[in-house]
Amino acid sequence: MATFSAESAVSSNLASCGLIRRTANPHPNVWSYDFVNSLKSPYANCSYRERAEALISEIKAMLNTAIAGDGNLTITPSAYDTAWIARVPAIDGSARPQFPQTVDWILKNQLKDGSWGIHSHFLLSDRLLATLSSVLALLKWKVGDPQVQQGIKFIRSNLELVNDESDEDSLVTDFEIIFPSLLREAQSFQLAALPYNLPYIHKLQMKRQERLAKLSREEIYTVPSPLLYSSEGIEDIVEWGKIMNVQSEDGFFLGSPASTACVFMHTGDVKCLEFLSNVVSKFGDFVPCMYPMDLLERLLIVDDIERLGVYRHFQKEIKEALDYVYSHWNERGIGWGRQNTIADLETTALGFLLLRLHSYDVSPVVFQNFKDGNGQFFCSTGPFNKEVASMLSLYRASQLAFPGEDILDEAKSFTTKYLREALEKSETFSAWNNKQNLSQQIKYVLKTSWHASVPRVEAKRYCQVYRPDKASIAKSVYKLPHVNNEKLLELAKLDFNIVQSIHQEEMKNVTSWFKDSGLPLFTFARERPLEFYFLIAAGTYEPQYAKCRFLFTKVACLLTVLDDMYDTYGTLDELKLFTEAVRRWDLSFTENLPDYMKLCYKIYYDIVHEVAWQAEKEQGRELVSFFRKGWEDFLLGYYEEAKWLAAEYVPSLDEYIKNGITSIGQRILLLSGVLIMEGQLLSQEALEKVDYPGRRVLIELNSLISRLADDTKTYKAEKARGELASSIECYMKDHPECTEEEALNHIYGILEPALKELTREFLKSDDDDVPLACKKMLFEETRVTMVIFKDGDGLSVSKWEVKDNIKECLIDPIPL
Repeated sequence: MATFSAESAVSSNLASCGLIRRTANPHPNVWSYDFVNSLKSPYANCSYRERAEALISEIKAMLNTAIAGDGNLTITPSAYDTAWIARVPAIDGSARPQFPQTVDWILKNQLKDGSWGIHSHFLLSDRLLATLSSVLALLKWKVGDPQVQQGIKFIRSNLELVNDESDEDSLVTDFEIIFPSLLREAQSFQLAALPYNLPYIHKLQMKRQERLAKLSREEIYTVPSPLLYSSEGIEDIVEWGKIMNVQSEDGFFLGSPASTACVFMHTGDVKCLEFLSNVVSKFGDFVPCMYPMDLLERLLIVDDIERLGVYRHFQKEIKEALDYVYSHWNERGIGWGRQNTIADLETTALGFLLLRLHSYDVSPVVFQNFKDGNGQFFCSTGPFNKEVASMLSLYRASQLAFPGEDILDEAKSFTTKYLREALEKSETFSAWNNKQNLSQQIKYVLKTSWHASVPRVEAKRYCQVYRPDKASIAKSVYKLPHVNNEKLLELAKLDFNIVQSIHQEEMKNVTSWFKDSGLPLFTFARERPLEFYFLIAAGTYEPQYAKCRFLFTKVACLLTVLDDMYDTYGTLDELKLFTEAVRRWDLSFTENLPDYMKLCYKIYYDIVHEVAWQAEKEQGRELVSFFRKGWEDFLLGYYEEAKWLAAEYVPSLDEYIKNGITSIGQRILLLSGVLIMEGQLLSQEALEKVDYPGRRVLIELNSLISRLADDTKTYKAEKARGELASSIECYMKDHPECTEEEALNHIYGILEPALKELTREFLKSDDDDVPLACKKMLFEETRVTMVIFKDGDGLSVSKWEVKDNIKECLIDPIPL
């Protein structure tokens, strides 16, 4: 091979022949290499890693407590339910409580303002219900007169401040059913100090009557009703003998200690007493508002760990938790506890989401159970917050649809409309919901598609909205310390910053390599090394895959030069020679190439073989010929498009897509990463399950999706540059009568089903021989690619949203 100066080789542009060459690089690189080299993260210090390791050990110990066996539920006390347990008289007939420790708890846990409830979270409906219930329990046993008087004062003063519904904050579950019932009971104690005749009280009583008027009395005893959770609020209409027909196997009524205590006091049922005794024994001197919550708690723990981006540290614990949930999964759905007789939409949707994400065999047909007679989705009766949480979970679940799962399409359409309307409701912006960032949650999920999101940016965002002190609403405000806690958040922030510090060192290596690679000499080509590093690191971020990220980035940088050479700079005659040289794999054959192509071919030859040799080292088998064939096919696809461009030829859509799946370059790029993932062996049989040209498996689908996503955002700019062949233009050629908008909709009609196929290929449960890390790498790269082409060509013009994502992912740490 003749020697030549690299600079002169690239600067030679055949000007003597009067040839005008185009450039694909009108937008310069937005990242200064000096800036990248200046990055210095304090989180590279070993002290942060030691703290993270300590937190991992502590959290594992906590999780083992939470998920071992039936789990050790950690939940804040419910003063409301504890007061109902305190009312239960001794079964020996004596005039004392059966559970005296609960009476003592009430006496000792009144808050300074005279109310009962969680000190850290004030919600008026919660405090009113808990306080009135506690007052009635103390009155029953004629103890705690000072506490009773303070409680009455709290109730009276706060009720008098509520003039109408506009003054209400969020309501606890069934408040309008239970509170009027408790007031009626208070009147029987002749508590004249309570304001029974306020307009607000009359409105609550009217609401109660309206709800009960819609209730089928007989169905309560044959079909489990959500009101079983609040049977203490409908004592005046319940036939206690019949209600035992819908008692759970463990003796409770929808996991409510208060409801179960009420039923026991009317029936003396032994199973009810056993349940109450077990709950009091478990928690000591109080009870929670729901028990058991073994399914919902496990799901919430797993969901938070995954969304915080630290799931790789807890894979064993996650599997144990999901195995447990799956063992209780059934076709009607699941409730928050294993023996709940009524399925809960939030728990079922979250269960479906997480089980499917982990390749358990679950069917979305389960959601048919949450449709009413009009075909509309509904959740069990509960506060507005609960309904929104259910719809948010259902919306998230709907994005995991496989082909043919129409009910998930229905769910997505329904929940999208519901959530948009929720943003218009005043209750969304109540004081409580503002504290819970409810409107922000809704806006974010509607704006961000799961298929077009950046995993590491998602984790960072969740760190920023995750609340260690988060409280939820049932009949009481409650907290789950295993689900929301400071240690988990501290670990997530530390882990993000530590991983980011590793990535920053890798970015320095990438930019150093790029500057010395010879690729910057091709000034006609786009210079995007950091964007390509982001493309892989945003999804496949784990420290052990550093080599995968580095070689992926090298190949992506090379692909861009080749893309721009075939699309814009090279002449057809030159490209024919280059393509032939590629097919021969002989450096001596480059003698006839222009000087700039000689350099390009040398760089190409070296990178291709470096990747192939590293893949052979990782996989333990010969792969050079495999990579060579992949590169030949890819560049033949490029050459085909160059011929179309020179001839101003617009192919049919089928012809375009068939070639575009190859020429997009995703196959060779993905293979250059997935076969170099440390410790992830892909046998030939396993490899063919994710890469088989012509078969709709992960890599083929990624290529199709990338090609079409690119086209939908770039076809106008490409047409303006004289590049006529795009999927939109090809469809319009096949159908001369259609408009550009109709053509674009047709392409979206191909893209959406392809995304469902991709999701199925990623999550299907019969690919045990394909390492999950490999499937995940291929899938996550697709998600980031979708983000890059979300609002345009984010590679050619990367100074806006792509730049922001890179900053969030790779530059800016999370404040601790």
